[in-house]
Amino acid sequence: MAETDIAVIGAGPTGRGIAGLASALGLRVTLFERGPMGGEAAEPAVAQAALRAVAARTAAGALVPEWATVRASMAEAAADAAPESTQARFEAMGVEVVRAAARFDSPDTVAAAGRAWRFRRALIATGSSPVVPALEGLETVPYLTADTAHELKALPSDLIVLGGEGPGLELAQAFGRLGARAFVVASRIAPAADPDLARGLTRALERDGVVVIDGAEPASVERTAEGVLLRLSDGSALEGSHLLVALGRSPHLVGLDLAAAGIDGAVPAVDGGLRVAGNRRVWAAGGAIGRPGAGDLGILARSMLFRVPGASHPPAPVRAIRTDPALVEIGAPSEGDETLRWPLADTARASAEGAEGLVTLRVNRRGHLSGAGLLAPGGLEMAGMLALALGRPVSDLAAAALPHPTLSAAIARAALEHRAPDLARPAVRWLAGIAKRLP
Repeated sequence: MAETDIAVIGAGPTGRGIAGLASALGLRVTLFERGPMGGEAAEPAVAQAALRAVAARTAAGALVPEWATVRASMAEAAADAAPESTQARFEAMGVEVVRAAARFDSPDTVAAAGRAWRFRRALIATGSSPVVPALEGLETVPYLTADTAHELKALPSDLIVLGGEGPGLELAQAFGRLGARAFVVASRIAPAADPDLARGLTRALERDGVVVIDGAEPASVERTAEGVLLRLSDGSALEGSHLLVALGRSPHLVGLDLAAAGIDGAVPAVDGGLRVAGNRRVWAAGGAIGRPGAGDLGILARSMLFRVPGASHPPAPVRAIRTDPALVEIGAPSEGDETLRWPLADTARASAEGAEGLVTLRVNRRGHLSGAGLLAPGGLEMAGMLALALGRPVSDLAAAALPHPTLSAAIARAALEHRAPDLARPAVRWLAGIAKRLP
């Protein structure tokens, strides 16, 4: 039986990151991947980032490109990213790459391709896969998912998006900006988001021509000569050329045999260091445990490679919808939080550019930032300021030195609202009265 220090199951961004770090530290690393690696197929996230970029330029006034040009942009972006994730690159680092499905044989053994490896530590980084609903007729219809939409050979004329989750909204807006008629059918848009942020996002999508049909439940779907016909539970129907199923994602753990590793449950439970309950040799991250992978690499490096104890609680979750404006939420609500809100339009830059959006800050009883939400152009970048401020006094945000004009001024202005009630207190007003007499 072969021996390895680190067994990494899954060659996504987190798996590749840990494999590279561990190898650089002189550890024996075995990386298992049953799907394509860099250069063998376009990575969906990279291709769709290029798709959104082309669509954004079109929305800003550029000519609508031919679909062949859009496909070329996606292919170029994927090719540029490919060298970072090729099998040859990791083998050159000294990583053993096994191109086969892996499964646990015991609490310290992984099997793949008819062989077995005993490991000291293992990482489950298998990612997630699109949720496919039990919708009548779906098995007869050629449908798209967020993992396959970039493979289209032609621009859809009428795209029906089933679901109000992030990937579906991002693709509906992008395809709509490129000339398709896009329809979003959902019981609720951005269901996990703050309702005010979700309503603002809905208005932004509608301004881009996306038809939002919320409060709707699909009943069945059938193939037609023109494409697909989606029937809704209220008796109405919607016809389109293509159907995109975007109802969220679920951990991709099929065939791993977690029970053989002593891991209970369908999805591994982890502590603050992403160490799996039931087997102290195993860690899990990202989509494999039903969460975005942002920040997991740093946590794993400390906990898995250097054995620095993780926090008693998992890090604050980050949820992002990469539309324009982007919707980003950080942290989780807790009982007793105060919520501060400030419209983006009340900043000099938004006023000048006609930008709309909203900032929300959640403040706990100690006056510290416990969570935040953004609906803003460039919200993905603005979120970094809020992520660093989590757990700190919200007054730090109010006092932040910012360039002028900037959309981030809405964050500082919302933070000031936390102290607004103090201005009416007699003691504060008395103090201000004394101060005005000072030279």
